[in-house]
Amino acid sequence: METAARDRVMELARDEGFPLVRVADASVLGAARETALERQGRGLLADMGWMTPEWLERSTDPGVFLEGARSVVLVALPYAPPGEEEDADGRSRGKVARYAQGRDYHRVFEKKLRRMARTIREELGAEARATVDYGPLLERPLAARSGMGWLGKSTMLLVPGFGPWVLLGAIATTLDLEPDAPLRKTCGSCTRCIVACPTGAISPEGHVVDSRLCISYHTIENRGAIPRELRAQFGSWIFGCDDCLESCPVGRWHGEGYPELAPVDREAAAPELAPLLELDDEAFEERFRGRPIMRAKRAGLLRNVCVALGNVGTADDVEALGRAMDDSSPLVRGHAAWALGRIAVRAGVEDRVAGMLRARLGEEDDASAREELELALAEVSPL
Repeated sequence: METAARDRVMELARDEGFPLVRVADASVLGAARETALERQGRGLLADMGWMTPEWLERSTDPGVFLEGARSVVLVALPYAPPGEEEDADGRSRGKVARYAQGRDYHRVFEKKLRRMARTIREELGAEARATVDYGPLLERPLAARSGMGWLGKSTMLLVPGFGPWVLLGAIATTLDLEPDAPLRKTCGSCTRCIVACPTGAISPEGHVVDSRLCISYHTIENRGAIPRELRAQFGSWIFGCDDCLESCPVGRWHGEGYPELAPVDREAAAPELAPLLELDDEAFEERFRGRPIMRAKRAGLLRNVCVALGNVGTADDVEALGRAMDDSSPLVRGHAAWALGRIAVRAGVEDRVAGMLRARLGEEDDASAREELELALAEVSPL
């Protein structure tokens, strides 16, 4: 084992501001591969078609990610869990997962990891390749192997002192570094994350998440309609979901997160919903450039906003949703109709909304949007 090289790698990580760094050996993640393939075969990965059996096999073998890899260096940055809720201001506001409220963590990690990998190559004479979570390398099971934390029943990595509130990066290298030992910890009998999940996406026994039910999957990865039977459970989440993280007792810490991952203002953490429906492509790009929310794309985010308004909106939001029924995206138009149907009944403005739905129905030429309009109209003005 290369003790001096390990010490130097640890020093590099500290110099880049990583408070957490561990080393795992680069052997195949056999158990993780078996589990991932089984879940893919059962359809639990939903429509994430890029996660093919071939991709999953590659992503569980660091030696494929980097030929000749002997070690994987895992680093983490913490981000602060929610503090006390701010006083309500009477406006309908959405919720954004904490990791997505600040700068895109990929960009934060990339510069740091590339510098580390370059130094490993130039100074230590070894090959090195870095990745965050977009690369074909499953970083959570590697982090568990390294002893950084353990995989909780929510499938999140739980880190002592930080809980699930960390983001991970990895560097595979041909250096033969002494690995850290895995932790001998489990969640025991705790089921708080399972109980907290609004849609029941976490299996009753834990350790399995059905993406087809997961709010994070639907608000970020899903490019189509959000299943009607799930929408009412989404609450005001418009990008990601922290419910299982917030419930975790391991995450009851009150430290400071990495500054660049912190929200810059209240609108980044809890944006007012109705104004988001006015964003065109250019305004969407300008507002969210450099933030993870870009991944949802404009139509996906506005679809999510409509669902949130259907759950928490008031009569004050009806006009904005009415304009959203004229959006260029049929996905947005259909979800706006659903939201109007929900608000109409809740706020007692059925007649007003029924007129708006009928007027739009007379112009709508998209089959899926027409169906949403007809279903909303049936709720508001039943025969």
